[in-house]
Amino acid sequence: MKTHQYPIFFPLMFVPTQSLYADELRTIFNEGKIAGNIRAYYNTREYDFRPDEAAFSLGGALRGETAEISGVKLGMGYYTAQDMGTNSDDPMKVNNRLGSDLEVLGEAYISFAHASHRFTLGRQKIETPFANSGDAFMIPFAFEAFSYKASGLKGFAIEFDYINAIKNRNSDEFVDVGAWNSSRLGLGQIRNTSGTLNLGLSYSSGSVKTEAWLTRYAELFDSFYLRGDYAFAEIGGFKPFINVQYGSQRDTGDAWLGEVDSNLYGVQLGSGMGKITLTLGYNSVASEPGTFRNGAFLAPFTFSTSPLFTNNMLETFENVDAGSAGKLTVAYNPNAQWALKMSYADFDFDQVVDRSATDFDATYSFGGYWQGLTLRYRVEIVDSDATTVEQTNMRFQTQFVF
Repeated sequence: MKTHQYPIFFPLMFVPTQSLYADELRTIFNEGKIAGNIRAYYNTREYDFRPDEAAFSLGGALRGETAEISGVKLGMGYYTAQDMGTNSDDPMKVNNRLGSDLEVLGEAYISFAHASHRFTLGRQKIETPFANSGDAFMIPFAFEAFSYKASGLKGFAIEFDYINAIKNRNSDEFVDVGAWNSSRLGLGQIRNTSGTLNLGLSYSSGSVKTEAWLTRYAELFDSFYLRGDYAFAEIGGFKPFINVQYGSQRDTGDAWLGEVDSNLYGVQLGSGMGKITLTLGYNSVASEPGTFRNGAFLAPFTFSTSPLFTNNMLETFENVDAGSAGKLTVAYNPNAQWALKMSYADFDFDQVVDRSATDFDATYSFGGYWQGLTLRYRVEIVDSDATTVEQTNMRFQTQFVF
């Protein structure tokens, strides 16, 4: 039987390669990032027509991301919200928007970068005008999606998203975006779709910022959104600015909503004055009788977190009706610790009952040894001729970010 003789140095041929892999593996974890937050939240809703609601929740997030090797990195994000047995046994008295006994792997993605291009696949947070994390409670929105971003192109940036599934803030389940949209917009039958396509182009140079977004909600409607911001030169201590926005939506595919025909206009004027910023916003949507919700501008992925100039903590101008709305906001930042804001918005709808909203928002950020700890209090009072619309909503949040 013939045997093969190998030089004694043959096994050593693998040593450099094995050492290289070991070094890369150590780099992946040693230079990776761990971050997150611990959050305690208490939210009440007081009504005149039904039992008041209240809820407490304790939880937060733990996120990890490996170092980038040959342009590739992995990321995960675990989220939890626990009521700690503090909430009422009567479900009518519990505000379920915070989530209770909730644990979810909200992020699990692989990302590849080359030059100024980045591709990401998997569960992830997306931050675009009409699909974003909306992190106003315990756990943010998350999406199962493919995304592509390119930046550094002489002020231009591009983003493309294909979104297949969405996870609500008080849920541990990712659901098809078609099923989500069907439910959110009140269709009788819950249906899946081929997904949502989202394409954005932005440009920033000095005092000018612009962005344009095309979104296709399969079998429902196409949406076009355009915004432009311009900051004027300082005049005697005043820093004036003007922002404008326009949106247009039309039904597409099988048109499950029927005819969609919406045109949104908006303008926002304001000025910084030392530590104070004053802003006046206005939105208008033309009435379109016979169309879905009389021509209302639709934003099925967001709750008060779209970029419309008149949205408040609770009351929003999208998804409701045609009409007009105005909002006055005063923000005051006396120092690095305090951020204060007050606003008043009035909504004049064509077919739905009118309403107004008064907001107060105060945040205190600790420094020094307690860097990362914040306290935030928010309250909104909604007034209307209909008692079923009126409420007082208070939110108190303590958070430590690490």
